Order: sequence, then C-alpha cells, then structure tokens
Amino acid sequence: MKKQSKMLVHRRFPLAVRLLLFIYIAIIIFFVGLMIGYGILGNPIEIFRIETWEHIINLTGE
Repeated sequence: MKKQSKMLVHRRFPLAVRLLLFIYIAIIIFFVGLMIGYGILGNPIEIFRIETWEHIINLTGE
C-alpha cells in the first residue's frame, strides 16, 4: 500500500471569512423577507420604523 501524503488544501476563503459572509447574507435575507412579508400588508419601508416593532411587541405581549 502506498502512503498517502498529507496535502495542504489552500482555500480561497478562510473559515472566518466564510462564517462572516454567511452571517451577513443571512441578515440581509432576513430583512428582505421582512420587507416582502410586511409589504403585503402595507409599506415595506415601515418595517424599519421603531413604532412598527413596538406595535408588534405590544400585540404579542398581551
């Protein structure tokens, strides 16, 4: 049997960069999803207003 030499794999993006990129894309997709979902009910830009979140929290908290 031949010994397999350990080959170093050079990755284009290090693990930390891939994790940060994944988190960044996940946050963008989250907010785009919020805008699409809220856009069905009203103005999609209103999802970024603090009053909208206060209203949502008040509805779920009671």
